[in-house]
Amino acid sequence: MTPPAVGRPRDPAIDAAVVAATLDVLREHGYSRFALETVAARAGTTKASIRRRWPTRQSLVIDALASVLVTPPVPDNGCTRCDLTQSVGVLAEALLDRLPAGVLAPLVAECAHDATLHRRLIDVLVQPSRHAAMVAVRRAVDRGDLRAGVDPDLLVDLLASVVYQRALFGDTGRAAARPLVDLLLQGAAVDFDHLVRVSEMPAHARHRH
Repeated sequence: MTPPAVGRPRDPAIDAAVVAATLDVLREHGYSRFALETVAARAGTTKASIRRRWPTRQSLVIDALASVLVTPPVPDNGCTRCDLTQSVGVLAEALLDRLPAGVLAPLVAECAHDATLHRRLIDVLVQPSRHAAMVAVRRAVDRGDLRAGVDPDLLVDLLASVVYQRALFGDTGRAAARPLVDLLLQGAAVDFDHLVRVSEMPAHARHRH
């Protein structure tokens, strides 16, 4: 019996060229004028070849955006105030500096009606930074810096909300992370003044407090 024919394996070089071209086109033309034909021409391939790899343009854009993000380390400064400030800064750097401007909002809107695309967008572009912040918040609860009844999910959502607002509405200005963190900690901390004092200590001394 003749074995079934096996298709040609994907060429990593073509994949990389398409992803790079996608980022270039997004940066130069924005999401509204993004065209697979332009990407194909720049990548030295065909639209049909791109479609075989990425059935929708949204899936291609998600993968392209993922290529410029890095998995952030979980902050561990021995200082809740420092950890949460770093978490906000990492999220801002990912969404406002690494991603092409004006892409996230229309991409989110288009993926909202497709459960699979929406889940992938969340898993690839949102969850890594959110996970790092969540670990930092839970650590703060465990060591008694935050009230036992604090909802880590809600606190992370509040911390991230200002950054997401700027990314979604195209505001490239930066909200200062420290005042945002302090505003929330004043309501969530067991002893806010103590957290401020710890944050002002030398790094090597913080883990003792």
